[in-house]
Amino acid sequence: MTTPYGRQVAPAPRRGAGLAEIIVAMVIFAIIATSYAAISLRFATRMRSVSAGAARSAALTEYMARLASVPFDSLSNRAGTFTTTGDFPNTRVITVTGSGTTRTVTLLLVPTRTDIKPDTVIMTRVRASTASPLGP
Repeated sequence: MTTPYGRQVAPAPRRGAGLAEIIVAMVIFAIIATSYAAISLRFATRMRSVSAGAARSAALTEYMARLASVPFDSLSNRAGTFTTTGDFPNTRVITVTGSGTTRTVTLLLVPTRTDIKPDTVIMTRVRASTASPLGP
């Protein structure tokens, strides 16, 4: 580079980044951010599925614990179809079969959300013996 007086001068050092460098940096950032977003979406979808399964298991455990605590002679009164709303909306169908000293209680849990599969639990209850195990 020459001055108006004909002297040779070294070019001035560049200050800052050029437009092309900024565009390249933004493209690299966009690629990384997009791949991170895809991984985050996959993780969030999987966590939603896992939490729905955990909610279904908790509901089954709760309903079976309730049925296990009902007196043997009152089991038939618990049969029917019930709908629950709230954190885990579902419909449960309880059937009681059997006679004498044995009853089979079947619980069918059908979640309102279609992405969660229904589940069934079967429990056999036996009338408690009134005889003493130690004898008469």
